Amino acid sequence: MFLIHPEKHYQDESLESFLIRLCECNGFESFRLLSGALWEWLVDNDHQAAGALSRQLCEINLYHAKHSSGFRVRAFELLDSLFKGNARPLMQHALLHSAVTFSPNLTSVFRAGIHIPRCFLRQSYTPVCPACLTEAPYIRQYWHLKPYQSCHRHGVAMLFHCPSCSAVLNYQDTEQIETCSCGFDLRDAGTNVASSEQIAISQLVVEGEMQNALSISHWLGALLWFYRYKQSQLSLNVVKEPEFGRAVEYFSQWPNAFVRDLHELATQAEMKLVRGFNHTRFSEVFGDLLSSSRKLPSSDTQQNFILKAVIDFLQQLVRDNPKAKETNIADVKLTVVEAAALLTTSTEQVYRLYEEGYLQSSVRFKLHSKLSPNDAVFFLRHVVELRMAGMASDYSANDVYLPSW
Repeated sequence: MFLIHPEKHYQDESLESFLIRLCECNGFESFRLLSGALWEWLVDNDHQAAGALSRQLCEINLYHAKHSSGFRVRAFELLDSLFKGNARPLMQHALLHSAVTFSPNLTSVFRAGIHIPRCFLRQSYTPVCPACLTEAPYIRQYWHLKPYQSCHRHGVAMLFHCPSCSAVLNYQDTEQIETCSCGFDLRDAGTNVASSEQIAISQLVVEGEMQNALSISHWLGALLWFYRYKQSQLSLNVVKEPEFGRAVEYFSQWPNAFVRDLHELATQAEMKLVRGFNHTRFSEVFGDLLSSSRKLPSSDTQQNFILKAVIDFLQQLVRDNPKAKETNIADVKLTVVEAAALLTTSTEQVYRLYEEGYLQSSVRFKLHSKLSPNDAVFFLRHVVELRMAGMASDYSANDVYLPSW
């Protein structure tokens, strides 16, 4: 059994779109018929891999696998051997589980060197650009991402609904790329001119930013942070997705607009203070500022410009509020996770710094009791001073302060 490869190959095509075109050129009327034939072949060659292969197009991608992702990878590898040459199209187009998490503990998927927050993947619909479909009839992978709401090539808003029957477009259900289930040709649909801000966001999602050498993964992390930080202020589009246009203006004023926000939070904290700052948690003043910006998707401050701005602000806050008889805002208390974010290191390193006496707890623990990651016991001032002391060498880039031996 050998599969006829679609005549044209597109690097940015989604796996589901490729499989629909694979069905067409091999004479299968639906993906279910194709998957049935592939399943029978796998049963004869590796029954464990066959059991991991989904029969539904919307669940075929690798990241949908829960307990059998390894078997599904094996199934894809075997099926790729059915194609001539070394193309490996299934694995090439698939979205894989990623070990990388975006703060706070949000999972991601991986493809072509890009880590994507899983919460950014559209689940039950996929918009299209009629002009793109006219040029080449396939679904681009980045059309699956929520921040991508305008075509960066043609400057028009993406089409979410069929102009004829008003149904939400979902090619994985209809198994049709160029037409709606009602028969309307989506290439004939009218389009609306998109705003420059929305086009700029789509450009970042597809290409990143070469000028500042920021990767697509880190821009997706920045947009994720912006969405969570400004969630209540964002308007929604036609399918109730958050519109990211405001992010362009906000980041164009970076970090001034952000610093103004933080100064306002600090001022409000002083006005509403009910107990001393040395008995106040950092999160009571600044919320999840540190934990949410810790990994976007890494803590490398050359790429994670949000974490860098947070650290710069807190260092300046400590300088502006020196130690005095009366406590001040530099005396708020951090958790282990927040201290790790500020030190751009792991929580394991924070525990080690605590055990070796470099970080002192503000409370005494009972015998045999352990420090919890969510216990606010480290003063902001002490953690900032430790960071400014530059304990880590240039070689370790602030990832490791103390070795494990």
